[in-house]
Amino acid sequence: MQRLKVGLIGCGYMGWFHARVYHESAAADLVAVADLNNSIEAKVKTSFNCAFFNDYEVMLKSADLDAVDICLPDEMHVQPALAAARAGKHMLIEKPMATSVQDCLKINKACESAGVRYMVAHLLRFDPGYRRLYNAVKNGEVGEVIHLSAERKNPRLIAERLQGRASMLFYAGIHDIDLLQWISRKRITRVYAQRVSKLNKAWNTDDCIFILANLGEDTIANIEYSWVLPKNFPAKLKARMEVYGSKAAMFLNRPNRGVEIFKEKDADLPYELTDTIHWPDLDGRIVGDLKYQIEHFIDALQTGGDFYMPGAEAISAVNVVEAIVRSYESGSPVVVQELRV
Repeated sequence: MQRLKVGLIGCGYMGWFHARVYHESAAADLVAVADLNNSIEAKVKTSFNCAFFNDYEVMLKSADLDAVDICLPDEMHVQPALAAARAGKHMLIEKPMATSVQDCLKINKACESAGVRYMVAHLLRFDPGYRRLYNAVKNGEVGEVIHLSAERKNPRLIAERLQGRASMLFYAGIHDIDLLQWISRKRITRVYAQRVSKLNKAWNTDDCIFILANLGEDTIANIEYSWVLPKNFPAKLKARMEVYGSKAAMFLNRPNRGVEIFKEKDADLPYELTDTIHWPDLDGRIVGDLKYQIEHFIDALQTGGDFYMPGAEAISAVNVVEAIVRSYESGSPVVVQELRV
């Protein structure tokens, strides 16, 4: 089977992990990287033996590519995606697809018109824990889903680092919105949200957002987001999901992923809960969810198989985020607008 030739647009924190997976892949070649930061050119060329461009438009015209991976900040996905569609390149787009439904629909229309395929990188669909919850509902183990609960909480350092450049809902919250709909096999139809901004007000960022959601007529969920955990919290994330059904209840708890590290008390982080799931480094190679996600993207393009993350479902998650924002701004429950994609 012919190897997939990939170009990466954006080689920051997450982009570097993506680049490593393509470089280490047995089925794809990282042909080129485009990034505005010229200072990383030498490191990119040395690490990945690929071309470097500081303009993705030039890369799309000059490099021999089958697909591109758009790994830019949330609000910067639209123009590169439209350019990639015009150039006839398939694409993997980091979540969220875009920061408005209108922009999502623009990308979707451009891809349909150009005859190219896209997948939005909702990483947690490739997490074995969340996949187990999904399969348990799908195969009837849980029975009818009655209610669900989710939380995603980070140390306050994340707000300080981002300084308002990304919203809590798009940067982190959209994960659980997608997961709740995907696992329950139902759409969120109504939301009531409230937020607090005190500690992180200096960064123009929320401290927390709490949401009560209806999924159809007979299922409810609550969601909690927070960026106020202490700076020395032993993990970068505290996440939880619970599913209560007519036949069973299921609980997924993080951050403890099976490895705890205890150090002397004067260490910077005396107690550490380390990542063994998302993109751990094993013998110099990236493994885990991220590798599985990118390998799936490569395989689906090579074989013509379906993506695990259909575009309509990625757009649905953005649609719910927009409803949540309308709810906490108005102080009232909001019906989620019905979409046809």
